[in-house]
Amino acid sequence: MRKLGHICSIALAVALFSTCMGLVAIRMLGMGTFVVTGSSMEPTIQKGAVVLIEPVSPSLINRGDIITFDHYGQMTTHRVIAIDASNAASPTFTTRGDANTVADPEPVHFPGQVGLYRTSVPLVGYAIVYAQAYWRLALTAAAALIFLFSALMLVLGNSKLTRPRARRTAARPVAIDHEELWASHLGWLRESTARGIAA
Repeated sequence: MRKLGHICSIALAVALFSTCMGLVAIRMLGMGTFVVTGSSMEPTIQKGAVVLIEPVSPSLINRGDIITFDHYGQMTTHRVIAIDASNAASPTFTTRGDANTVADPEPVHFPGQVGLYRTSVPLVGYAIVYAQAYWRLALTAAAALIFLFSALMLVLGNSKLTRPRARRTAARPVAIDHEELWASHLGWLRESTARGIAA
């Protein structure tokens, strides 16, 4: 059981380290992440996926690329179906979700950079959304699980190390001579009184 606990703790440490290194690598490459909350891009991008985007100049976007942009205060990821390049510095894009039958009602343009879709990781977004919404509950549950697992490992680990207790023997009755005990007591009183008078 101790070996299983050791393997589990190593696996957990490796998973946490890999996740942290992956997030650092994403940030160092200048990429961003966000969670897809709608199903307009299915089956290409599933609802609940985490999407990795790279900020690029709008002039690098081609027809058929998937871009991420702010649409009325909400991040939207849709495919570019048409480009109006009459203004080369700031082209206008017509977008549509793969699951939608009609294009988005308004073309979009970007004075700065736009997020170009690179890849997505399915279902991870659900965990992120729940962790953000219920992080206190998740933290408490994780702490409780760690505490219980540690206690279980201590109990199961120490059960093999405990030695059997020595068997106690029953006390044997001892015969007391009352006359001898009383004589000893009187002798002690005489000595104490004699010392008190002499002093």
